[in-house]
Amino acid sequence: MPGLISSVRRFERTNFPEDVWDALRDGNNVARANVILPHAEKVSSHQEFLPGSEQFWLVYSEPTPSNIRFILSCTEGPLGKYPLFIVPIAPIRLTLELLQGPMEAFCEALLNEVDFRRQRVFSVFSVEPVAKAFASAWEKIAEIRCIDKPYYDAFFSMCTPETLVRNGPPSTDEEIEIRLAVPQDADKISKLCQEFAKTSPPFFLSDEQASEEARLLIENGQVWVYEIKEGGGETDIASIVAATRQSDTVAAITKVYTPEKWQRKGRAERLVRRVCRELLKTHEQVVLYVDAKNTGAQRLYNRVGFRDLCEETPERWLEIGFDEAEVEIGHW
Repeated sequence: MPGLISSVRRFERTNFPEDVWDALRDGNNVARANVILPHAEKVSSHQEFLPGSEQFWLVYSEPTPSNIRFILSCTEGPLGKYPLFIVPIAPIRLTLELLQGPMEAFCEALLNEVDFRRQRVFSVFSVEPVAKAFASAWEKIAEIRCIDKPYYDAFFSMCTPETLVRNGPPSTDEEIEIRLAVPQDADKISKLCQEFAKTSPPFFLSDEQASEEARLLIENGQVWVYEIKEGGGETDIASIVAATRQSDTVAAITKVYTPEKWQRKGRAERLVRRVCRELLKTHEQVVLYVDAKNTGAQRLYNRVGFRDLCEETPERWLEIGFDEAEVEIGHW
């Protein structure tokens, strides 16, 4: 808006500002900030983690530097570079006329980065109006076309101790065990991670990448399994749930997958419910994104106790990709 003084600040993991920590951890922001906060805490407190990797953040403030409106992360993990994540800071105002300036400012700041390559921005993930505004600005300023169909179109949901439905229908399986995965599960989990990735193009995993993802999930205690044994045969993993982004108060379920042969028996629901029970012993909220078109998954999470963040209407998040012929696809 005319007359307002806006600014974009840049910082790395060695100089993360206190006011930005405060904004991310604020009770009005911490659930949405889950896409940024846990990773920022990890790389800032463990400088030896992924040495030499790309880890920086931009903050848009208006009308003064103390009034943070948006936080953007440009970071990477063990398996590759992450999408750009953009978190709006409460109080949230997401009208088009209020988004154009901040998103164009972010684009200009990125392109002014020393050695920054336009090809790094393969996608952006944020609340629907923010994702669309950034994609439009990046298409205009960086001159890389955005893809018409989003990579991910999802509703944001959360579960708390008050909403959790602690007990569900009993299992009809002869013998089951729900537990954290152990190293002996690595080969099976690697296969399931690879199968899950095939449902999320273009973020496919090679055999080596799937093996590394499985190793990391198990090593960090971030993946749960629903182990089943039927008819006296060998045991198999019928479903997995991963919870990879955890801060002090919020944990995120980031991967739920059941192979076709084990589906439609309530196994994923029982596993998600058990994982939520465990996570809510040490966290105030469990959050997840559910495909906006997958009504079956939406019903499953609702039965467990997940509710919309905004009571009036579901909060929609989009991952918008850019021309794959011109960018370098990462992974998350």
